[in-house]
Amino acid sequence: MTQINLPFEVGHTIEARSFELGFRGAWFRCKITKIFNKGRALFYDLEYLDFTEEGIHTTKVFQKRQGEDETTLMVRPIRPRHQSEVLDEEEEEEEVVVVNGVWKVGDLVDWWKDDCYWSGTVQEVREEDESAKIELLPEPYGEGKSYDAVFKDLRPSLEWSLEDGWIVPFSKDGEKRQCAKLMKLPNEGAEETREEEKVKPTKKLVGDEEDLALNIMESESIEAAVMDLEEIVVRIEWIKGMLSLNSENSTWIYQDYHPSSQCDR
Repeated sequence: MTQINLPFEVGHTIEARSFELGFRGAWFRCKITKIFNKGRALFYDLEYLDFTEEGIHTTKVFQKRQGEDETTLMVRPIRPRHQSEVLDEEEEEEEVVVVNGVWKVGDLVDWWKDDCYWSGTVQEVREEDESAKIELLPEPYGEGKSYDAVFKDLRPSLEWSLEDGWIVPFSKDGEKRQCAKLMKLPNEGAEETREEEKVKPTKKLVGDEEDLALNIMESESIEAAVMDLEEIVVRIEWIKGMLSLNSENSTWIYQDYHPSSQCDR
């Protein structure tokens, strides 16, 4: 596979992984400074943005683990933003990650530690102090050890390929659960009329037939209905998040509704 098949250019910020002992299963933020070939192999010169003292590293873009025949792509784009992050004003639309409630045992996560993200699985959840025990990917794909991590340092693991783009993998606990959703959201900073501001988000969230496709339409199982309810909860959480982000520039304030014990007269 040659560079023409990949969407990366010199100057792009990407994420790169390593098979080096001690860093297996970790993703690093990098900037491409050079693209070149040696023989039939493709290489990138990378500047590690969180390890500036390390200088430029040359990385073979497609590598094989020792003893394996399968080739692994060592780079990917910068992952979509989390729902709480502000969108770039120059972008009209962007895919964002929306977490489905709280973490659960079996969820696949990335843990921010030592200026890089380590992929692993949630083994235990402690909501009282907002922390979790996670186990890194097993050898030879990761370092395979367990650690304590706080919620704020965790993000959902995502997978990327040329064919499918970004996807959220299913949790590996025997359940068909995804700990997050990928959603296309409009750019709130774009110039538009007040009426367009009202209509556009509505169309994005509930107007497209593809977005409205319910699992229950294809299957009448309880599992399908539960997945539809989770999708609705995710959309409500996104709306609450956007109201919070825009609260400084708006007279609207989100408040949870609590019905009174008796009717007003």
